[in-house]
Amino acid sequence: MSDAAGTLAQVRVENPVFQAYCGSTPPRFANRSEVECAKILDYYGIPWDYEPRTFVLERDAEGRVVSAFTPDFYLPEQELFIEVTVMKQSLVTRKNRKLRELQRLYPEVKVKLFYRRDIESLAQRYRLRMAS
Repeated sequence: MSDAAGTLAQVRVENPVFQAYCGSTPPRFANRSEVECAKILDYYGIPWDYEPRTFVLERDAEGRVVSAFTPDFYLPEQELFIEVTVMKQSLVTRKNRKLRELQRLYPEVKVKLFYRRDIESLAQRYRLRMAS
């Protein structure tokens, strides 16, 4: 077995069973922080869905999508989208710009952005493992 294959075989794949998940297909999380947020929502019995909607932010002259935004979670009882970002604060500018554009184009949509510091605070409070 190659070193890369050996390393991959050692990585533990986590597929928790969620009780409050209300989506139609199993979620495929982009990172560990999203998994941990899903666990918190599920623990408290808060119905949630993962990336259920993409909002078009810009189209080119031919109508093709140039820019779009897909929030990580949707909480149907609160009618609230949640975006989780663990990027360094200096790299969040583009995401913040997309959120402002989303709010301009879709003023009826409620979105909350959780930054790295918010996720770290939750992780500490709930003793979660954070990916570096």
